[in-house]
Amino acid sequence: MAFKFASRSCLIPLLRLGVMNIAVLLIFLLLAEFALRLAAIEKPAFYQFHPVRGFSHRPGAKGWWNQEGRGWVSINKAGFRDSNHAALPTKGVLRLAVLGDSFSETFQVNQEQTWWAQLQKQVMNKPGCTLISNYPKGLEVMNFGVGAYGTGQQLLTWRSDARHNKPNLVILAVFLGNDINDNTPAARNDRPYFYLDQNGELQINNDFRQSPASIFRNSLPGRSLNWLVEHSRIAQLLNEAKNRSANPIDPNSKSNQNGPPKVAPASPSGWALTEALIKQLNTEVNAEGAKLLVVSLTSPEQVWPERNQRPSQIFAKEKQLAALLQPLGIAYTALAPAMQQQVDQKGLILHGFGKAKGIGHWNINGHQLAATVLAQRICTDKQLIK
Repeated sequence: MAFKFASRSCLIPLLRLGVMNIAVLLIFLLLAEFALRLAAIEKPAFYQFHPVRGFSHRPGAKGWWNQEGRGWVSINKAGFRDSNHAALPTKGVLRLAVLGDSFSETFQVNQEQTWWAQLQKQVMNKPGCTLISNYPKGLEVMNFGVGAYGTGQQLLTWRSDARHNKPNLVILAVFLGNDINDNTPAARNDRPYFYLDQNGELQINNDFRQSPASIFRNSLPGRSLNWLVEHSRIAQLLNEAKNRSANPIDPNSKSNQNGPPKVAPASPSGWALTEALIKQLNTEVNAEGAKLLVVSLTSPEQVWPERNQRPSQIFAKEKQLAALLQPLGIAYTALAPAMQQQVDQKGLILHGFGKAKGIGHWNINGHQLAATVLAQRICTDKQLIK
């Protein structure tokens, strides 16, 4: 049986139809893109692949964060949620660098409401603050916090970015609700991880670079898709829908009727690695002529509005961290006890937004109180005064 090919006269109408359909689709997409921009609808992708830290903020990204709370987020040219800073500090200014996770990234509130932005103002306005007595031009705070980072990625952030800005003081903001477990050695396909070898030496595993997701992000299609998400509102909406389908919102997260969320106990291997990582960070910070201050934040259960629903031994992790840092001579301050006291005295709610009161990240009250407590501590801490 012989096959007959379509004649040229038959192909031309089909080609014209195809071209017309593509043209109509392009016009529709352009109109949709224009409409989204006219309505100021955007869902910027704030994160991108990073060959050293696994993922980082996307420099120049900006837009509203609505997944929890509501904050206008602007990522600076260095790739962090902060304003742009000069490469080196101004003479007469004490420069403070913050390393942390989502509690320092703080997408849930506007930048001026974050604890680290308020810390700068409070220290500058605190009469007799010994910390800045030798710095006539005051304090400059630089934020290097990125959501979901553990202490290992914070160490890498110090090496790749923060140390080059020559800070005088470095705050490692520790969220004891999950940081110790985040440090537990385990293979991840989205980031490097640290571990201790047989001799107790700190080692790093970068196998994430060979994961299918990492390989795709570094490929031409992956980089093209990345560019499209940066520049197209339609692509941003599709990316947002994909992320939400992959991480659906738990309906129970909106309810606090059963008390604070339970926190899993931290693993011994996580504690061992945390000690090694902080010790290494302290060594590297000191080598640059700066000082390290470890600050532990609050977990929702520690400042839960109903006292009788709080777990027992509520500051056990703070005590364990203090016992770990004291022999190393590393300055440490725990915010939870003082902030809990203020909650009990004034009836404050520090975590959560809307119906999810008491759970999740700090709200405006939490940031303000944290800045107040921390400003008082660092202004009088003799370990930090040169």
